[in-house]
Order: sequence, then structure tokens, then C-alpha cells
Amino acid sequence: MLQLSVEAIKPETADTTTFYLKEISGMPVAYKAGQFITLIINNHGEEIRRSYSLSSSPHEDLLAVTIKRIPNGEITRYLHTYAQVGDVWNIVEPAGRFTVPTNKHDTTRVYFIAGSGITPAYAHFKYLLNKADNSRILLFYSNVSESSVIFKSELEQLALKHTGRFTVVHLISNKGKRLNNIVAEQLVRTYLPQSFENAQYYLCGPFTYMRMVRLTLLFMGIDDVNIHKENYVLETVPVSSTVSNFAPQNLRIYYLNKWHNLQAGSNQTILQAALQNQLPIPYSCGGGVCAACAVKCKSGKVIMVKNEVLTDAEILRGWVLTCTGFALSNNVELDFTEG
Repeated sequence: MLQLSVEAIKPETADTTTFYLKEISGMPVAYKAGQFITLIINNHGEEIRRSYSLSSSPHEDLLAVTIKRIPNGEITRYLHTYAQVGDVWNIVEPAGRFTVPTNKHDTTRVYFIAGSGITPAYAHFKYLLNKADNSRILLFYSNVSESSVIFKSELEQLALKHTGRFTVVHLISNKGKRLNNIVAEQLVRTYLPQSFENAQYYLCGPFTYMRMVRLTLLFMGIDDVNIHKENYVLETVPVSSTVSNFAPQNLRIYYLNKWHNLQAGSNQTILQAALQNQLPIPYSCGGGVCAACAVKCKSGKVIMVKNEVLTDAEILRGWVLTCTGFALSNNVELDFTEG
């Protein structure tokens, strides 16, 4: 758990604000560009957790989260209205998998971003452009209007400073420029006529937007392992299952340098079982979206009733989500030291 003080507050658009944060102890906070932090709020005696992407890069002095006010969103409305410089926020350590590999150089990276999905991508851009290599970045950025473009001037400055390495293409809906599968394919083939199959693709935006882009890229012959996506963490995430009953099972969880033996009750997720037994394993959205609760399953069988973040390859390696995961056997062992 971290305690971060609000050092500065900067409005970005009419409904989006950046909060600059610093660990109150003065110690640096370790994280990777593109990760998120989870804010813990006590609301009338109830603990509420919300995850927000970091728009800062690890080489910058302050952490920054850029938060869009969500209609009827209780927490975002509260932060926009009442947060002040000097406030101290309780934060779960940075997490998330929407990061850029450090061992790939001279790589072309193509970003399809919509709206406030720019937040983690902006952290990527600053991190990558701060490195002395020949990697190239293409950004296709969709917004409703010019006034809703977050980091507009900052993106323009990066493009001017890194001519040839960073290209920004805006698609503004109220000016008749909208992304669809045909436009997405045309953009890729126009800007990468010879080498689009070898590029890395990063998607962040609403689910239907990312699904359309991903299917377009797959149709073009791009390998799914080269497509990376970040989901919005929703205020409320419904979880459904075709399985009506999960029997009680015994679990072993390695966390905080020791094994913990506990039982998951009937129809109880692994996360619910852990919290009921005062084992504070990491979590955030509670609905299979953010991967804050991801853990390596060393033995036994776990079924996830919803998963919007783990890839097929990660699942094959044993990764599961505790927030939507149910133990199906008595020999389930989960190890939080794996990473």
C-alpha cells in the first residue's frame, strides 16, 4: 500500500483532469509505462476501489493519472469536484500488462486509440521517445470533437520534436472522420505499405472499438500475438456464468512470503474467499477486466466466468483471475510470487 500526496491538478479538457502525485515518504514508486494504480476510498464505511491509468512515464519526477469524469460515475465525479492539492490518496501499487517490451528495439508500434484511452498510450510515447533507438510510433487517435482531444498540444509537440519517429493522425467524428474496419485497414496499408505484418499494435478504447480494430488486423493477416489491448476499467462490471453452482474447495495461496490454507465456500470466487479470510490479495475491478488480481495457478483447476484481459497464451501458462475465478478441485495452489 502506498500513500501519495496530490502535488498539482491540471484540467485537460472539459471533463478530463490530470492529478500529479508523489509518495509522501519521498521514495520513488516503481512502475512500467502503461500501468495503472488503484485508488482505495472509504465511502460511508464501505471500501471502494477504482483503477486509473498512469499518464506519466517512469523517468518523470511525479506520477500522474489522467481521469475522465464518467456520467453517473460516483468516484470520478467526486475526484473532479472535491480533490485538492495536499490530499493524500491510499493507493495499491502499480499493476497492469499494457506495457512495452524493453528488449525490442527498432520496432514499429501502431496505436489505435479512442478518447481517454490515450492515457496509458501517452505514457508509452514518452517512455519510448526518451530512449535512444530507431523505433517508430504511429498514432491513430479517434475523438468526437477537437475539444475532446486529450493531450492535443503535448502530442503535437512530441511529433514536432521527433519528426520521423512519431506520427499522429486525428480522426474527429464531427468533422466526418470516423474509424471503421475499412478506414483502419487503409490507414495501416497507407502508413506501413511494406511492413505492417511485423509491427506491434496497441489498442485502447471502448470494447466495441477494440473488437472492430482487432478483427480488422486479424483479417489482414497480423498475428494475434502482435496485438495488445487495454480495457477501460468500468465503474460497475457485471459477471455472468453459465455454471450455476460451484462446490466448496480447499485452496493454498502463496502471498506475503508464506502459504495460506483456506476454503472457498459454495459459489465463492477465490478473491472472495481470500478476503473473507483476511488475506488481502491484490484486486481492483472485481470483474475480469483489469488483471490486478492475476496470479499463477501452480496446480489444480480454476475456471474463470469472465476474462477480458488475459491472453490465450497466458492462460495456457497457468495465469488466472481470482476475481472471477472459481476453484474446481481441492488441490488448487496459487503463487503470487510468479511474474
